[in-house]
Amino acid sequence: MSHANPSRTVAMRNASSAGQRMAKPAAVALSIGGVLAAGLIGASFGPQHPREAVWYASLRKPSYTPPGPAIGGVWGVLETLLCVTGYRVLTAPPSVPRTVALASWTATLAGLAGFPAEFFGRKQLGGSTAVAASMFAAASVTASAAARVDTVAALATAPLVLWTGFATLLSEEIWRRNR
Repeated sequence: MSHANPSRTVAMRNASSAGQRMAKPAAVALSIGGVLAAGLIGASFGPQHPREAVWYASLRKPSYTPPGPAIGGVWGVLETLLCVTGYRVLTAPPSVPRTVALASWTATLAGLAGFPAEFFGRKQLGGSTAVAASMFAAASVTASAAARVDTVAALATAPLVLWTGFATLLSEEIWRRNR
C-alpha cells in the first residue's frame, strides 16, 4: 500500500513537465553558443563597416552618447554575463520561473542580434528603438524570473537591464533628432 501524498505526486509531475535540468557541458555549450551566435549576427552590422560608419557619424546624437570603443567594451562584458545567466538558469531545477527566465533570455538574444540589424543594417531608427525597448523588457523579465531561480543569474542580468534601459532612451533620442 502506497502512502504517497496525491497532491505532492501531481506537483512533482507538473514540475518535471517544465523541462529538465540540463547537463553542465550541454549548458555551457548552449549558453556560450547562443550568445556567440547572436553576437556574431549583430556584429555583421555596425559602424566597423565604412558605409555604416559614415551614416552613423552623420546622425544627430545627444551629448551623452558613449564613444564607440566604450560601447564595444560594455557589450563584451554584457555578453559574458549573458553566458553566465544562461548557464545558471539552464542548470537550475525545472520550474515555471526557470521556464520564464529561459524564454526571456532567448528573447534577449534575439534583441542582441536584431538591434544592429535594424539600426545599422536597415537604418530604421524607430524600429531599432522598438527592438531596444523589447530587449529591455526581456532582460527585465529575465532578471525578475531568474531571481526566483538563481541569485547569481539574476545579479548577472542586472547590468544588462541598466544598459538596455539606457540604450532604449538613447535610441529614442537619436530617432527623435533624426526624423
